[in-house]
Amino acid sequence: MKRHLKERHGKSPENYCWGRNPVLFLLSKNPSRCLKVFISKTTRGFWVGKITKLCSDAGIPFTFVGLEAMSAVTGGENHQGVAAAVSPVDVTDFGEALEIVPRPPEPAMAVIMDHIEDPRNMGAIIRSAEAAGALFAAFPSRRGALPTGTVAKTSAGASLRFPLASLGNVANAINEAQKAGFWTIGLDEEAPGTIYDSPLPARCVFVVGGEGSGMSRAAGASCDESLRVPMKGEGGSLNASVAASVCMFEWARANGNFKSTERKKR
Repeated sequence: MKRHLKERHGKSPENYCWGRNPVLFLLSKNPSRCLKVFISKTTRGFWVGKITKLCSDAGIPFTFVGLEAMSAVTGGENHQGVAAAVSPVDVTDFGEALEIVPRPPEPAMAVIMDHIEDPRNMGAIIRSAEAAGALFAAFPSRRGALPTGTVAKTSAGASLRFPLASLGNVANAINEAQKAGFWTIGLDEEAPGTIYDSPLPARCVFVVGGEGSGMSRAAGASCDESLRVPMKGEGGSLNASVAASVCMFEWARANGNFKSTERKKR
């Protein structure tokens, strides 16, 4: 469990706050910065109910863990039975992110990360999303990497300025995007079609699955279509962040995000 938490959420102290009063203050005054709350299974008291209620009201996931896991999160500090993963930036709700995008028929693109576990991959996807002109990048608040310090570093600071949105259920978020006028494309190395077979839609959301397992079955079934990045050689498949980057930049090229300039003749 200790290794699992370290790999998934990182162990840098700046990624977390702990102690009853600091966590209560975070949840009360700035819940958009709180990504997840860890509560020790051995902890008792009225404040536990207060924290879980604040989490439920704000849609913040919380979990009860053993003492070893709590020590992994806080680096052995006196945590008083509670700790919170903190984002360096405010994170919006997926529905709110959809509300601020340009209305049809304006071109618009976003990316949903379907349980990306490696924070370095998450950071790379966010960095590419900003560079390709995406409107936002979304991530599930459970069972995946969270935008903490490692993500900020890997994204070269993009996660500190680029819009990020959290969601509860990937399949439901895909349905929301469709209702908002987006064509949803799941990235699947086994898909019969490729991203180059026809021009990508002007309004599209890419769904990139987690390392190894790819998209969840529910997410894949919810997408309007699944496409792959064609490959030569014997590499098997692209890294999740690389595949997402290729697709986002192809969308940008197809939709005129980058104006070409005529090369000067020598």
